[in-house]
Amino acid sequence: MNKTHKTDTPPSLIYGVHPIIETIRAGHRKIHEVFLVKGSESEKRLRSEFEILNLNIRFMSPLALDSLTRDPRNQGIAARVDPFTYCDFESDLSILKHKDRFAVLILDHIQDPNNLGNILRSACCFGIDLIILSKDRAASVTASVEKASAGSSAHVRVCRVVNLNRSIENLKEIGSWVYGTDAKSGTNYFDVDLAGKITIVMGAEGSGMRRLVRENCDMMIKIPIIGNVPSLNVSNATTILFSETFRQVSFGSSDISGSR
Repeated sequence: MNKTHKTDTPPSLIYGVHPIIETIRAGHRKIHEVFLVKGSESEKRLRSEFEILNLNIRFMSPLALDSLTRDPRNQGIAARVDPFTYCDFESDLSILKHKDRFAVLILDHIQDPNNLGNILRSACCFGIDLIILSKDRAASVTASVEKASAGSSAHVRVCRVVNLNRSIENLKEIGSWVYGTDAKSGTNYFDVDLAGKITIVMGAEGSGMRRLVRENCDMMIKIPIIGNVPSLNVSNATTILFSETFRQVSFGSSDISGSR
């Protein structure tokens, strides 16, 4: 997958088996150096592959690697790589406008790295075309996000924008129907046509979507739930909606009554 909008910022540190393997497979970020704990499962599994690729390998103690990554869940492996490459929204918009269908996700100030990582993983699994993040007061794609995504961040298109409402308007101009999400109000998601040109907007943990973003959506949808817990985690809710989008595209949506 060709990504765009590279920067001149210094290399980033990523860690964990899957983020490093998927970064190598994706092929659009240079691997500057690999750090391995000698005798670890990661070394046994990957050292020969790294040597074939002629990557620079440094061996470290478990304590030293934990200090470097600031996360003991590093699985005995880390790497310095080119920074995560965000896509240019305008460029991707020009590609999307020529498609018969697409699925875009807008995250309105999601702040938890684990939530963002899990969402990127689900987006990769269900073929979401583009994920849009806010540049301000929101999580960006960091090492912890890449770890939570199990390396899926290497295979999805992510952009950051200053004004989410302007991006929503741009998507509407190319034919997208924009669905906001709410745990309590709106049309049940399985009664909505999600198989065409769609944009799903997910609000921040706790506070949900901001008022102006909500007002800019064409329709509000919800996931009906039972039980004592009032709502789903944002990453779980996003996965459910992605799954329904995939189902409708793959198997048809003739059973949907339609509410556009």
